[in-house]
Amino acid sequence: MSDAATYWFSPAPCEVSSSRMSLDFELRAADLFFRELVVPEVGRIWFARQLSWPLAALALHEELTSNGSKAPKPTAICHGIEALACKLEYLVHPEDPSPRILGRRAFGRDAERAVWSFHRLRQSTNYVRNTHRHAAARAIRVDGGLGFARGSRFDLLELEPVGRALANALLDQRVGKGGTSLRKWMLGWLDGDREISDRPKTLLQALSPEHATDDERALVRSRLLGTSTPASEKRQRLARAVGRAADVPDIEGVIVGRLREAGHHEQANEVVAARAFGAVLDRARDAVARLTHAVEPGRGGVRLAILAGDPTVKKAIKDLRAAAKNYLNKASTAEVKEATSRSFADAVAPADDSEAIRLLVRRAGEVLGLADGSVVRGPLFRVVDATDDASDLEDGAESIEPDRTGRTFRIANLHSLLRDVDDRGAR
Repeated sequence: MSDAATYWFSPAPCEVSSSRMSLDFELRAADLFFRELVVPEVGRIWFARQLSWPLAALALHEELTSNGSKAPKPTAICHGIEALACKLEYLVHPEDPSPRILGRRAFGRDAERAVWSFHRLRQSTNYVRNTHRHAAARAIRVDGGLGFARGSRFDLLELEPVGRALANALLDQRVGKGGTSLRKWMLGWLDGDREISDRPKTLLQALSPEHATDDERALVRSRLLGTSTPASEKRQRLARAVGRAADVPDIEGVIVGRLREAGHHEQANEVVAARAFGAVLDRARDAVARLTHAVEPGRGGVRLAILAGDPTVKKAIKDLRAAAKNYLNKASTAEVKEATSRSFADAVAPADDSEAIRLLVRRAGEVLGLADGSVVRGPLFRVVDATDDASDLEDGAESIEPDRTGRTFRIANLHSLLRDVDDRGAR
């Protein structure tokens, strides 16, 4: 019976890729607000080549069009470059690949190692849908990013001088026995006349997510920490507090303390408020996890009154209320006035158990639903793990982006990027 029920309520395979389940409780905008508040203008970048690849794609597209060629769109060029770089790196240690690689499942399916052309690697079936370019899209722009290119859409971006310099730092490398520039090699590859069955080590080194050149690292470092803007100065203060140790320091115990010791109390309070908001999201997820465990055994749902009396659900709701009250306090101290997070916390903090359950179910996407006083399975129902046991709900996130390991609000990403662009390189 349980097998049939599971089958009945599981999304069809064709829906899985297009209807990814997420639990953001309609607070995605608030989550992005706090990530930007803590580490401004960096987006999801956490290593230098995430910037070099898309800028090189823009430069190659520009060169092809200036020569009168019918060029692929910059997006397609970038996806091809990424896929080639990741696949070359994947084959170094396929059993233990770099955490910076995307496309491991697709590469593993290529048992004959026959997929190497630009035309094939640019396709999501041979790589991934959610690429590194998506993570870099905002960070490379002048408006709200690090200032490498100007424009609103990636395919229409125009390189700034510093963006062109970073693209050249990648493309001017020499590859192969003849010392051909990577630029010339890539133009031939895009045109379909390059064979890479021998996969020269120089090509791997030139494209690898692990081996940015000294020039690339210096240029990224200069935009990250070397400009006289409020956002850059904020990153500089945080970078000093984060340091370059192998592991990210404890955020509340070390980083916040260092900010306060340096006199940056406002910034410290913002980090504390962001973390308190993250705790609200985590406790909300824990409560939904308990609800899915309670609803899972039967197809008819569970009465709201029964769920409100369940000791494990009551404990989860109590913890959520405490987190909401703490967030409201920390947000007030930091003078953070983000409306959607405050509205959610204001609604949860005084709610009784039944009302809190209603609120969560209404915001649980399509995981759960309400029907005739019962909590029922939604169309994308699954038993949700508690926060401590959870993996990313959005299938397909293959790279181990540091910020995915916890609610660091991109402090972990900044730490990784700082180590990657450090004067001495990542250690």
